[in-house]
Amino acid sequence: MNQLKWALRVLWFPFYAGGEIIKTSLQVMRDIITPGSSSTPAFVEVPIRCRTDFEVTMLANLISLTPGTVTVAVRHDPSTLWVHGLYVEDHASFREEIHAMEDRILAVTRPPRPARRATVKGGNR
Repeated sequence: MNQLKWALRVLWFPFYAGGEIIKTSLQVMRDIITPGSSSTPAFVEVPIRCRTDFEVTMLANLISLTPGTVTVAVRHDPSTLWVHGLYVEDHASFREEIHAMEDRILAVTRPPRPARRATVKGGNR
């Protein structure tokens, strides 16, 4: 059953990423069209759980693909991203949004391991 859940997450991920891109595109578009600016730009240091180069690259690229955010720098030990956000109300909630993206990526890049079979030791035959 775990393999099926993982496969469904993999198939769903492009729709999630597309939805994030559309959502943030609408936010930037609304800011451009309306008078004034509602942007609150900031650089935010975001500690991450991604460990492999592939996971870090996927997260950094997904962040940069969404309008209004860009990954500026990466540190590997400890794993940290520096992200510039155009609409950062407060740093904690911005980090939570990045961690939600990270959760989705880790759910896709870390497939479940097959369960080990229990072995019975000893016993009389």
